[in-house]
Amino acid sequence: MNPFLTVLAKECTDNIRDYRSLFSSLSVALLGPLLVVGLLIFVLDKTLRDFEEPIAFTLMGADHAPNLVAYLRANNTRIDQREPVEDPSTLIKSGEAEIILVIQPNYGERYAEGQQNQLVLFFDSSSYSSGRRNLTTLDQLIERYSDTIGMLRLRYGGIQPGLTGPIKTRKIDVSSPADRALMIFSSIPYLLMLVIFTGCFYLAIDATAGEKERGSLEPLLTQPISRFQLVLGKVIAASSFSLLNLTIFVISLYFALQLVPFERIGMSLELNLLQLLMIIAVTSPLTLFAASLLTVVSAFSKSYKEAQTYLSFVIIIPTLPLIITQIVGIEPSLGSMFVPSLGQAILTSQIIKGEAISYTHVLLSVGATLSMTLLFLLQAVKMYQKEQFVK
Repeated sequence: MNPFLTVLAKECTDNIRDYRSLFSSLSVALLGPLLVVGLLIFVLDKTLRDFEEPIAFTLMGADHAPNLVAYLRANNTRIDQREPVEDPSTLIKSGEAEIILVIQPNYGERYAEGQQNQLVLFFDSSSYSSGRRNLTTLDQLIERYSDTIGMLRLRYGGIQPGLTGPIKTRKIDVSSPADRALMIFSSIPYLLMLVIFTGCFYLAIDATAGEKERGSLEPLLTQPISRFQLVLGKVIAASSFSLLNLTIFVISLYFALQLVPFERIGMSLELNLLQLLMIIAVTSPLTLFAASLLTVVSAFSKSYKEAQTYLSFVIIIPTLPLIITQIVGIEPSLGSMFVPSLGQAILTSQIIKGEAISYTHVLLSVGATLSMTLLFLLQAVKMYQKEQFVK
């Protein structure tokens, strides 16, 4: 058998036999999409319930402003009317009420005279209950009612309302439903990087630092096989499990997305088979990049534990460009395609959004990633050729 295939088969067999390491590698790919989708369903469900449920608050002095109360009742509110008390804050502190709106007795007189009225809102800012949402919405309703009354007064006095507000902003959201859905799934590129690197993490450690610690690497180096074939067999074996991890993650994500009720919020995010294949195609070069990078770092280590420490920090490096992208907002460009992980993240986002991707960008991304992979591979071969490598 070809020496390269022998090494490849050996490393794959050893990794499959290590059930704990194999499960740890696949756990992110299997559970990651379910965790994200589960959290997303929880957040969407809570948001929808908050939107649909009426605003609940306690009202004191309702008789002083019947028109205002009627307006509030017509805007999805649940009002608990009570007689005024000397200190409404005691009801908040005792937990009998979350929000209290107090209308002063002289409200009607000041309103008739065209003077400004002041409503008092009692609330507890340290509470993390639904009271915060109710408070914000109630404040907006009162402000909207106030603006309406103000415009009517100006018109009644023969003054155009535009004189007091000459400029008004009209906001038009041109984003598509898929664009808004993509904002929710902005963590997918991070998960992709994590899945790719964890897929070959344990095999890369065991194939180099692990064998060096066990003393099984030295006999292997005495076999009639070139260092390049030896290193290539180990790297391809590690990248194979990384690719398996990536494939499982994408498939799991596809099925998990079916559980999200996007239609309830007017959004849609459908991934078809072609999109899944495209995501795997543009990110698969990273599996070779990750395997070669982790092999080089593992080669510097003298023990399994030492390599595990180093590689835990190395995995953070590919995610840094993604963090910078989120902060700065880098658009697809030729320059961004030269950065491994960043180019793949941008292309993945475009595929999910259903946008047409540039074949030039794909070729540059694949070429840059494979070029850096080759450099790491040659560095690993160079280290394997040193006589003191196994010491």
